[in-house]
Amino acid sequence: MIEAIGNSGIIQQKSGIELSPEPRELKGKNTQSFSDVLSNAIHNVDGTIRESHHKVEQFLAGETDNVHDVMIAMQRAKMSFDLMVEVRNKAIQAYQEISNMQI
Repeated sequence: MIEAIGNSGIIQQKSGIELSPEPRELKGKNTQSFSDVLSNAIHNVDGTIRESHHKVEQFLAGETDNVHDVMIAMQRAKMSFDLMVEVRNKAIQAYQEISNMQI
């Protein structure tokens, strides 16, 4: 029954989901390794923190009087750092669970 619906093309047209039993090939597509993704994320967090420090320095030096931009940059840096810490905690937790598994 599912094959008949999948072969009719109705689901593919409505949802844009491809129903094929073969795994999708990743050759020729822009793929990154896990370490590259983590490295880019850490660099992005570092960039938001640096931007926040720069805006605070500008505000303290009197170069800008827009407190809203400074506060938004500080909150963005805090939230991105907190997210990075939580991702690290989950990765450590997953590693510990895997290392404690019985073989």
